[in-house]
Formats: sequence, structure tokens, C-alpha cells
Amino acid sequence: MRFILFTCFLIFLLVGTVLPGGAVVEKKVPEASKNTIMPYFAKHFQKSFMKTHDGVEIRYAASEAADGRPALVIVDGRTEFIAKYAEILYDLKDLGFSFYIYDHRGQGESSRMLADPQKGYVKHFEDYVEDLHLFLKTVVKGNEHRSVFLLSHSMGGPVSILLERKYPGEINGMILCSPMLSVNTAPFPKFVAKVLSKAFVLVGMGKRYVIGGGPYKHDLPFENNDLTDSYARFELNRRLVEDNPKVALGSPTFRWLSEAFSAMDAITSGVSPLKVPMLLLVGEDDTVVGTKAQKAFCESQKNCSLVVLPKGKHELLMEKDQVRDGVLEHIKLFLNTYATNSSEKTAARPSLSKDSQ
Repeated sequence: MRFILFTCFLIFLLVGTVLPGGAVVEKKVPEASKNTIMPYFAKHFQKSFMKTHDGVEIRYAASEAADGRPALVIVDGRTEFIAKYAEILYDLKDLGFSFYIYDHRGQGESSRMLADPQKGYVKHFEDYVEDLHLFLKTVVKGNEHRSVFLLSHSMGGPVSILLERKYPGEINGMILCSPMLSVNTAPFPKFVAKVLSKAFVLVGMGKRYVIGGGPYKHDLPFENNDLTDSYARFELNRRLVEDNPKVALGSPTFRWLSEAFSAMDAITSGVSPLKVPMLLLVGEDDTVVGTKAQKAFCESQKNCSLVVLPKGKHELLMEKDQVRDGVLEHIKLFLNTYATNSSEKTAARPSLSKDSQ
């Protein structure tokens, strides 16, 4: 009898911690992160560095499946870092894919670009695109997988779009979560922020923080934040930075902002059709990048499916379960559908060779 009761108790704990499909229940995230998610990540992902053409060390983590299974590459947003995505990688583990994630230059555990490591800086937005291209060629080795997909967030969106535009055919599809195709520049109108950022760069002040910017703040309150309505995940991400302070990143510099505007303009003003299937997920309440530019972009692409998440803020992958569960279902459906379809086209898929640069 005691054994039966004990077994029932264990089942109750498991059901109360994990949702169908492997996702962790929000209220259990702090406990699950410590006892389940991070141990899983440490066991199944190998970390290393990739050196870029200009000597930048790019930190990455990889979990490779056997038999040429499809690959999913996470291209995250500004200020983000590998460990922040451990939960989503845990949630998607049952897909049986190979998984890859890396820290953009200038953030996470990759090389910082300035003497002050807190400053968000990039010399050319194109550097992000070339880093991703090199990562696909040298680490992911896309021609050894039946198919390769990108899962991007925020800044990772334009990086992914520009990658496919410059090197068409190297991926089989992309998922764009809250892509940075526009950005909230309050209290300045967008055109003023754009002119100011370019002016500061022209006069040699591109390495300065944007107006009102500064180093990473550990004490930003959850109340009225623009990123997520999930207190558990908001606090977990804060703790991850506290546990590893070197991944902290402050505000962007004028140079970064100027380059970001140029990248967004290149995508939204010169719309050209991309051949790969795309899933664009955007939160109805996203005040960081908005929804207008995202909807317009998706409508201009015949292979793009748009999903607007009610009550979703900017970080859809870090949202409350009522939003995030829907995001997960859309992601899994997209990957399962196109991984199956693209497996029949492997022979026709371009090889990621040096000749394609």
C-alpha cells in the first residue's frame, strides 16, 4: 500500500512539473531549471568556440543527433546568451533534431567588441550575418543534415533573413519570433533616433551609449516590463545573469543602433521574396518591436505564415504558459511538417562549400 501511495505521489509530482509534450509548467520553472533543465543541458550539449574571419571568438553549444537528422539553429536576440535558451531546447528535445546555439559577437560568452564589455556594439550588422554563415558551414555542417532550420528571436530575425537573402538555399526554413524589423525609439520619433545615431557615428562618437543608456541593471522591476508577463521566467533569466555576470550586457551604442536601422531598412524597404518557408510569430502586446512591420513583411512573402499571439509580449519563448504553449505547438508543427517535406529534396540542396561565399 505504501508503495502504491509513493508511486502515485511521484506521478503527481511529474504531472505537476511537466506539461504534455515535455514543456515545464511555469510555476515549476525555477525548481526544474536547477534540477532537470540545466543538468540535461550540461549532459547533452558540448560547448566550444568558433573563430571568425576577423579573430572574434564565438561561443556555441551543440547537441548532435545521429543518422543525419534535421538540425535546428537558434539565432537569439540582443543581450541574450546560450543558457537563457536551455528551457526551450529542453522542451524541443523530443523532436530528435540536432540542436545548435551560439552567442553573437559582442555578447554572452563570445568576444566583446569594446574595452567596456557592457557596451552593445557591432561595426557592421553584416558581421552578424557572416558569423551565422560561418557557423553553418564549419559547425552545423548543413550538408550532413537532411535539413537545417533557424529559430530566431528579435535581432536574430534580421540576421536570419539577411542570411537567406545573401546565401539562398543554405537553410530549409526559418521561424521568426518577434523579429526586429522595427524598434521602439521612445521618447524620440523613429526618424529622429535614426538621424541622431548616424550623426554620432559620423562625428566619431559611435562607441558611446545611446541617450539614456548605460551598463546592465540587475534591479529592473518585473512590474510594467516590456518583455514578458511570466514572473518565474523573468526572475530565472535575472538569476542566470547573476550566476554568470560575464554574460551581462548593457544598452546599445550609437554605432549598433545605426547599423540596426540600416539592416531593418534593407529588409523592409527593399522587400524581395525568400523561397524558404517561414513562420512569423508576434505578440499582440509587443511594445519593443511592434507588429506593423512584421505583418507587412510576412504579407509580402508568399511562403510566410503569420501568427499573432493574444496577450503576448516581446519574449514569446519566455512568456506565460498560456502564450508560450501555443508558441511551442506552432514551432513543433512547422518543424515536423517541413523537416519531413525537405528530407525528400536533400539531393538537390546546395552544399555549404567555400565556393558559395
